[in-house]
Amino acid sequence: MHQLLIGLLFLNLSLLTWNVWLAPANGGFTPVLVEPNIPPLELRQDVDHVVYSSTTAGTESSCYTIGPYNSERAAQLVAGRVRNFGLAVQIRKMQSMETLNFFVYIPPLPDFAQAEKTAQDIVKNDVQDVYIINEGPYQNAISLGFFSNLNKAKRHAEYIRYLGYDAHYTEQQEPREVFWVDYDEPFGSNAPVLAWSTAADATSEVQRIPRACQ
Repeated sequence: MHQLLIGLLFLNLSLLTWNVWLAPANGGFTPVLVEPNIPPLELRQDVDHVVYSSTTAGTESSCYTIGPYNSERAAQLVAGRVRNFGLAVQIRKMQSMETLNFFVYIPPLPDFAQAEKTAQDIVKNDVQDVYIINEGPYQNAISLGFFSNLNKAKRHAEYIRYLGYDAHYTEQQEPREVFWVDYDEPFGSNAPVLAWSTAADATSEVQRIPRACQ
């Protein structure tokens, strides 16, 4: 056993001597760094500059529009607060369609007599606000009421259909002028435009929407 231990120790010392002093570097083999016909990779020296420029260009400013305002005065008040905050701002005027109400009706019948008979039958079912339209594009149609809520208009029309009549509903609209405030906001400035908007005009239901910067 003693001789076996001496033999293993001598073998380890021989391998150590070979690896440290006698073996040729890389075993005499130099690996190929590039494949034929494939250009080698080049280390870019301007990486920090490229990354910094693209990052700051995307975050140096965010652009938004807030509105719509029902009056130009309200838009001007908000724009003034934004301008005093040090931000670029402009007011944009647009035409919009405003929903007045939802009209429930029975389409025009062939003549007034049929319209009158249908209206009388509907009233017998305790339906309120039943009128015959005497002129215009809805002549001899039967008005069944105007609703500010679309769901209420739908439910009323469905009830009239349940009674056996061809009820419809339609949205009544009219054009109106509204105003939007466009502004550019540097990253991190957090201008309280929604609070300014509420203070200027609490009746306008506004929203802040991201937009493409010019």
